[in-house]
Amino acid sequence: NINDATLQDIEKARSATREAREVIAGAEALFDLIAARPISDDPTVVGFQFEDREDFSGDLAMCNEAKSARKSLEGIQALHFPVAFPEVFLRERGGFDVILGNPPWQEATIEEHAFWARHFPGLRSLSQRQQESEKARLRRERPDLGSLYETERSETERVRRALVGGAYPGMGTGDPDLYKAFCWRFWRLTAVDGGRIGVVLPRSALSAKGSTEFRRTIFDHAGRVDVTMVVNNRQWVFPEVHPQYSIGLVCVTHGAPSEESIHLRGPFASGDAFSRGASQLPATFQRSDVLAWNDTASLPLLPNDKSVGVFAQLRKAPRLDLNVVGQWRARPDTELHATNQKNLMDLESVERPDGFWPVYKGESFDLWNPDTGKYYAWADPGPACRWIHSKRMRAAKRKGSSAHREFRPDHLRNPKTLPCFNPRIAFRDISRATDSRTVRAALVPPEVLIGNQAPYLLWPRSDEKDQAFLLGVISSIPLDWYARRFVETHVNYFVFNPFPIPRPDRNCPLWERVVALAGRLACPDNRFVTWAEAVGVEYGAIAADEKEDMIHELDAVVARLYGLDEAQLVHVFETFHSGWDYQDRLDSVLRHYHASGGGHSQVPVGS
Repeated sequence: NINDATLQDIEKARSATREAREVIAGAEALFDLIAARPISDDPTVVGFQFEDREDFSGDLAMCNEAKSARKSLEGIQALHFPVAFPEVFLRERGGFDVILGNPPWQEATIEEHAFWARHFPGLRSLSQRQQESEKARLRRERPDLGSLYETERSETERVRRALVGGAYPGMGTGDPDLYKAFCWRFWRLTAVDGGRIGVVLPRSALSAKGSTEFRRTIFDHAGRVDVTMVVNNRQWVFPEVHPQYSIGLVCVTHGAPSEESIHLRGPFASGDAFSRGASQLPATFQRSDVLAWNDTASLPLLPNDKSVGVFAQLRKAPRLDLNVVGQWRARPDTELHATNQKNLMDLESVERPDGFWPVYKGESFDLWNPDTGKYYAWADPGPACRWIHSKRMRAAKRKGSSAHREFRPDHLRNPKTLPCFNPRIAFRDISRATDSRTVRAALVPPEVLIGNQAPYLLWPRSDEKDQAFLLGVISSIPLDWYARRFVETHVNYFVFNPFPIPRPDRNCPLWERVVALAGRLACPDNRFVTWAEAVGVEYGAIAADEKEDMIHELDAVVARLYGLDEAQLVHVFETFHSGWDYQDRLDSVLRHYHASGGGHSQVPVGS
């Protein structure tokens, strides 16, 4: 790299490099064996006994096990940091002082649908039935691409095995993602006494279940964690990233946590907003408070510093999955998997075959609309229900936390008690915090099956009034505002289960009003007649203006149940959705809020 270097200088440098490589060959072979162990099929590599070796010199590099390890690592481009940067790791204060980076946000998975859509973009615009037919044609007519798919699938599987088998806690939860591995790499490669990392991460790094252990580790062992969130609105941050994605600019410093060690700023939706807000004081939190919010140490995406009080007030309510004898109990579950149970579905017929039931997807329902007419497929209820019943019985027998284990054996054995025979609450899995609404739930009708795109609720303990109450709360603006603090692209169970849900006594007038409003809104036709009778409400269509007013009143009553004061309720609307025209709705909600106060600004959120 030196312009005036002579050929003799260059040759000396090359010679020194060769000598250095020979000296460290044994150490490099040792690292190869460690790195290859999770992915190698060679039993001598997997079972290599390091403790039996006294000599890790150059001889190790020539042994058969090391050669096999190097072959296993071909194409993975493994980099051994102590070998590449000995001056960093052999000094008294080992590790990098600072690491700055933008790691790849790429799952170590390859989906066949995404592969074909990459080569034929028009595939994504087709219906599910048309996609299946088109993929079958492409497999026949393009065997070259079929071979390429198999090659990519094999390479991706090797990377996946390296990630899952490596020293990356949590990598086995969900699909392995490279950014998760990089997070652990950055943390462990920096000096434990004051080393710092500054990285660009997707929102999921701060909220997804697979990164729980990483977040807990830095909260416990970082002197300070600074997170500045930006929203890629109009792609002002990254032109190749979806404009609705949230991005975290994360700075972490090794050390003992201070009193308020977690600092949050943003989100900022433009360069100007970022320039103004990044220099302002952040919202600060104690690590103990953050760890108490949920089971996954997820960080909320707060709109601004005024949001802290609103968030704290909502968080006073008990968790949705609270398990107290004598109180209702709800657990999310899924029914049919869109891929694994395709053999039970008819994906080709446009019209419903005789006797078949619709298979719902997320778009099959919406808030206070149990049936949009958009279905994933059709299914013969006979074989489908037999499979679902068998699945339920298997789940009940397995050890673990399956919701089915909470039901009586006689209930589980009876196929007529399958949830699909009765109305049930479902919610969309795929959703974003930047959509017009995040939690989209509905009471779906009986005699429909539901794909995994829409989990539904099982009720080990409840009656229909309990169900109406919960549906009313999770369909409200205050709850949705809370959900938007944690959701990025999915309403996962670990996000859904800790939702704060007020639990007033059943003789509380506000509880009774939520049940009446939600029960009536949930029953637009005679498919819900039995459920409506159990709740004590009418069923049938509701005039548009009356329905709108009922929804507004529901927002107000739920706000009262959470104990929000008027300023906090206004803040919820002001920060709910960027650019939305909320004033008329807020005025209507405030009118009901004042009418429901009874002279009290707050009510208990728990029983």
